[in-house]
Amino acid sequence: MAGRIKEFAGDWDAVWNNILLRADIKQAIISAAEEKNNPDLLEAEFVIRANDKFHLISDKIKDKTGKLDNTQILFGFKSWLKKEVKKKEI
Repeated sequence: MAGRIKEFAGDWDAVWNNILLRADIKQAIISAAEEKNNPDLLEAEFVIRANDKFHLISDKIKDKTGKLDNTQILFGFKSWLKKEVKKKEI
């Protein structure tokens, strides 16, 4: 991963922080599934959509700020997740 992504080249802290961010993203999905008693949120279809959204949010933040800001990315992802979970309740 560090060799393929410019932001991570030689910056092992950035790599580790991205791994932690991805763990937080996965935990947010698990928590939402448990809270809403909706195991469909853990199925491949939703997880793939969530992963795609994670990358889009990351790219948007990077374009806006010039860097990958984990706090902003996680906030954006959780906002998106909250809206998606509400859609599934209807």
